[in-house]
Order: sequence, then C-alpha cells, then structure tokens
Amino acid sequence: MALCMVAGCSASAGTGPASTQGPSTAVARGSRVVSYHGVRVDVPTGWPVVDGMHTLFCGGPFPATPTAFVGPQENGQPSCTPQPDDSTTARNGVWLQAGSPPPDARPVDSPSGQIVLEEDPGWNAPLKAFWYHQVFVEIGIGPDPNVAKAIFNSIGFTSHAPDSRAAGVCARSADPETMPTPERLANPLVLNQGGVTLAPPLPSDQPTMSAAQAWSGSGPKQSFERYRLILARYSAKLPAKQNPDGSLTPLNQNELAWVIYTAPYGAPIAGCGGWGVDVFDALSGQEVILHGWSPGP
Repeated sequence: MALCMVAGCSASAGTGPASTQGPSTAVARGSRVVSYHGVRVDVPTGWPVVDGMHTLFCGGPFPATPTAFVGPQENGQPSCTPQPDDSTTARNGVWLQAGSPPPDARPVDSPSGQIVLEEDPGWNAPLKAFWYHQVFVEIGIGPDPNVAKAIFNSIGFTSHAPDSRAAGVCARSADPETMPTPERLANPLVLNQGGVTLAPPLPSDQPTMSAAQAWSGSGPKQSFERYRLILARYSAKLPAKQNPDGSLTPLNQNELAWVIYTAPYGAPIAGCGGWGVDVFDALSGQEVILHGWSPGP
C-alpha cells in the first residue's frame, strides 16, 4: 500500500507525537511552507530550501545548519568510514522526495488530521521516515525534538501546488544518453591530480572496439554530467603491483583505450556530479576501470 488517504484509513491508525507544553523557540519565531509534489510541511523561517542533490551520505543526510531539502539525491554513494549502527548525527532537517513506503509501514495520525505512513514508531532515533501521497518525508531530530514534531504535525497536501524553489539546482542535459562525437585525443590530458594521464594515440593506432560499443558498455548516463568519448593512450598510477622493495608498478600504462571522460554538466558546484573515467581496452573491448573523483578535473 503506497498511500493511505484520510477517507480510506480505519481507526486503527497509530497516534503521532504527543503535544508538548509549547512550541520550540525555533518554531515560535515563524515558519515557511515547503512543498514537493503537492506534499507540504512547515519549517522555521530561517531554514534554507536546497535541492536534494546536496544531502549528505555519511553520518545522515542533514548538515549542521538546519535545512529543508526537496528532490532526489542522484550522486553515487561515496565510501564512508565504518561507523556504529547508531552513528547518525542528531540534526534538525527535513527532506521531501518521491518514494514508496516499505511493506511494513503503518498508518499514523497527525494532529493536523492527516493519516500518513510511518516506518518505525517512537521519536528516540535521529531520523523519522514518513510517506504521504507518494512522497517520502524524512525528518531529522536535533537537540530540540519539538522542531521535528512541529514539522510532522504540519504535513499536508495541496493538489497541483508548485514545488518550492530550491537553491543549488544542478544544470542538466536534456538528453544525456546521446553519444558525443568520438574524438582522437590531440593533446595530452592530465587528470585526477596526476593520477590519470591520457596521451594522443599513435597515427597507426586503430581500435578494434567501436566507439558505439564503448559508449553502450559504459552504462546509464546522468543528466547532471557531460561526457567526452576519447580514443587515447591511457596510463594511471593505480591500480599498481607492489614490488619486493616496496615500490609500485602501475598496471595500466600507455594502453590504447576508449575513455568516457565525465565532468559536471554546468559550472562545478559541490553535489552536482563529479569527474571520472570509464576506460575500455580499445583492442580487446574489456572494461579496464571505472573511477570517479572530486574535485576535478
């Protein structure tokens, strides 16, 4: 069940957070409406509204500055330092994005008269997850839990309401799957702070793998990134084999390759894509490496 409408829910719905003695200081100073796909919440007036591409991955989605996020996070998951299961930082925030609830989500009443779906009861965890009208509402519980409870209490729906204007919206391509014009590299290109070097191919170099095969093999493309399809001689410092004396011998040096080089589609903005290479051996057709980094180039 992806959505529980008010008229269709039974009296067995759970109960939302108990009312408190009074509003928190942050909420008392005033609020603003944040809307996404018709679902709306009230947040403290001073909170910025930011595109969901800028939510965090490690330690929870919310930054130290309480923020309202709207829209999906489409960047790739980075490597995070292993932490205990309860390591999510307790921070205020709210994030609205499209989403369907898990099968075990249960209906719960809000004081505003809405019945939404809830993942886990209780308000002791640093994050609360709700679903309403196919929108996933994630609320961060910071030092003052009344702020989070006030946001929950305000959940509502207005059909055809425009999405709130957000800061940090990433520039996007209208058709990222369109293959760029293949190019033979004319001048050396040094990337990833010297970790990757592309050199022009030799005049006699002729790939066995076609450019179209390399482009197809590189998988789905992102609208917030732009691509070059380059025939080059590929060298990289890593991966490398460790020698008995402790020195390293790179495994990929001066190899004829098709390189799909990725960069942010618009002006570089943290959270709006990154830089990377997807490398295919131009003679065998095998993928050599898929590697991304930031900052670039």
